[in-house]
Amino acid sequence: MLYCNKLTFRRYSPIIMKTKKGTTMTQQQISKLLDVPDRTLRDWKKSRQRLYTLLESLEYDEAKEKINAVDVDDVIVFDPRAYSHNLFWQTNKQSEQKVYSIISNYLSTMNEHDIKTLCNQFGKNMVKSVLLNKYKNMYRKGYISTNGMDIPLEGIYNQNEMYKQLLGMINDC
Repeated sequence: MLYCNKLTFRRYSPIIMKTKKGTTMTQQQISKLLDVPDRTLRDWKKSRQRLYTLLESLEYDEAKEKINAVDVDDVIVFDPRAYSHNLFWQTNKQSEQKVYSIISNYLSTMNEHDIKTLCNQFGKNMVKSVLLNKYKNMYRKGYISTNGMDIPLEGIYNQNEMYKQLLGMINDC
């Protein structure tokens, strides 16, 4: 029987350091994939070390596939029947759309039912992340561009009333 302590095993084991497809998951990937706050993961790293080591040893793409999770850059089959109306008007049937586009477009409607659907389908943290990204980019540009008209933006993105409303709806999911 082979015996080795945790440090030796962690340092030399190809199972822990590398998996068949790639490298092990980072804390940010675990947080994103499982919708668990970083603070909780830091706590698990200290107090639930075996659980954290198990999660860390998983390969990201394989874990994502097993739990049927998606990233904002993934293209998925979109079914418009789950939402109040179809914002991807090219077809009334299922179509392939980027996750980011789906979330971003339906956040623009400010429809509470659609936002709850987004949270259920993609997770609260992913929806918040798209909202944050969308508003930071708008404020970085300094204006909202509409058909032939640019509307200047002033102040800070997180002080915008629509941003606050959307964030409240997401937090209520």
